[in-house]
Amino acid sequence: MLAAAKINLYLHVAAPDARGYHPLQSLVVFADIGDEIRFVPAVPSEPFLSIDGPFSSGLEAGETNLILKTVRRFEAVTGVEVDRHHIHLAKNLPVASGMGGGSADAGAALRILRQLYAPAMTDDDLADIAGAIGADGVMCLWSQPAFAEGYGEKLTPVVLPSVPAVLVNPGVECATVRVYGGYDAQGRFNEIDAIDGFTHVGNFEQLISALSHTRNDLQSPAIHLQPVIAEVLTALEAQPETRFARMSGSGATCFALCETDGAASALSARLQALMPAAWVRACRLG
Repeated sequence: MLAAAKINLYLHVAAPDARGYHPLQSLVVFADIGDEIRFVPAVPSEPFLSIDGPFSSGLEAGETNLILKTVRRFEAVTGVEVDRHHIHLAKNLPVASGMGGGSADAGAALRILRQLYAPAMTDDDLADIAGAIGADGVMCLWSQPAFAEGYGEKLTPVVLPSVPAVLVNPGVECATVRVYGGYDAQGRFNEIDAIDGFTHVGNFEQLISALSHTRNDLQSPAIHLQPVIAEVLTALEAQPETRFARMSGSGATCFALCETDGAASALSARLQALMPAAWVRACRLG
């Protein structure tokens, strides 16, 4: 099952509340690329979770892994032991990249767990488990375009056109805690409301127009932490196929929106030649 990459088309972040948490508003969409999760028949001599793929190096396959934490919570809630299958993760997305990789993996695992072990479980009960995973848990469970508010847990489904895009990760990690720390240190907090501009987005041009009135409030502190992000954005904005470019989430992945799949393919090939060490992928967001 695909664990789709999450992209924040915009991300407005308010000042921290009394608990130190940041209310936010974001428009999240999902790519047609991502990690892959497979449940395979259990073999006693094999590990419960195995991991391979281009970004598997250094990933823990033990109980600290988010997939296994999700399995254990599922077992605790349902009273069902997950014992007939082992799980395999093909880690295709860069780690700590602002694309919700860990939450997407956990969400895909949850969907399969319900199918195999608790088919009568309601969507609400499944979402409760996902919500306990983290702020991105519920949105990555359903992998559908949505406005995310509150701390990321309040979702309003939205209909958007499917958009050709190019994703670029420069090969550096952006620790979310450090990016938010840098954001707080700046001491400049804006209003987070922008939802009205997307009420009647029915085509590509309307989407670009609406996004032009939004921000990613974490882009500046992420660039301060990893200056190469600014180089990626400059390179994207200089290309003729790019209609809109921005960083996703807390970084370091950036995206460019294009009018056609052909334009995205051409842009992807050119960016990979310009930045051979970067991870570059053409995709569709929706």
